Amino acid sequence: MTATMMFAGVDIGATGVKVGVVTSEGAVVAREQENYHPEKHEPQDVVDLAISVLHKVLEATRLGLGDLEAVGVGCPGVLEAGGVIRAAANFPSWLDVPLQQVFTNTLGRPVTVCNDADAAILAEQWVGTAKGGIKDFIMLTLGTGVGFGVVANGELVRGGSNAIEGGHMIVERNGRPCGCSQRGCLEAYSSAGALMSQVQEHLRAGRDSSLAKYSEADINAEFVFKHAAEGDDLCKHLIEEAADYLGFACVTFCRMLDPEVKLLLFM
Repeated sequence: MTATMMFAGVDIGATGVKVGVVTSEGAVVAREQENYHPEKHEPQDVVDLAISVLHKVLEATRLGLGDLEAVGVGCPGVLEAGGVIRAAANFPSWLDVPLQQVFTNTLGRPVTVCNDADAAILAEQWVGTAKGGIKDFIMLTLGTGVGFGVVANGELVRGGSNAIEGGHMIVERNGRPCGCSQRGCLEAYSSAGALMSQVQEHLRAGRDSSLAKYSEADINAEFVFKHAAEGDDLCKHLIEEAADYLGFACVTFCRMLDPEVKLLLFM
């Protein structure tokens, strides 16, 4: 048994998983990430990949599962008590998935599952920007989707049915379709997934861009930002549009909640 208590954190995203081992003081000992196979998004496929990456991290740190006090899992979507995913926009087949139980049965260690944005904002309260007495703050997490977390009077706000989803606030009436089945969601305009979707749509329509010489598989959000910085008009336009909607949402959240601190996290 190690002298310092060790924990594992698993972040399940729409395109891959990230796994880290941390101490009870919040220090990151090791981390690893791996993307999914495009056709393997079913719950067991994702769990299998996450556990495979966890074993790689443990091997690198010369630890075993028995050295972990517990495992925390953050994932997108609406969660019910006991770590059951009721629905997740970027995983349309994930309906009433008992994710916590699946991980617990496989790992044999205590497992807690929560919304990924909630996990991120709690980490900021524990060891990050909001450490040290900040009682009211909000966080937007930007990745393939858009997450939203709220802490009020020092407590995480989950909503009446654990369904606070700021990424699915409507920012454009009758706007673009979103994976959640609504139209005009923030996530449909300001997420990395939305940015890539718009790039591909414009390129297929023959829009002039320095990206046109690359295959779709070679283009990611970081690539779009790089070409925008180099002067590509399409990339600049799409990033400015995404930032405009994001700014609108941030102002709205701040007017409603009046937080002391506002945080943006790029995942």
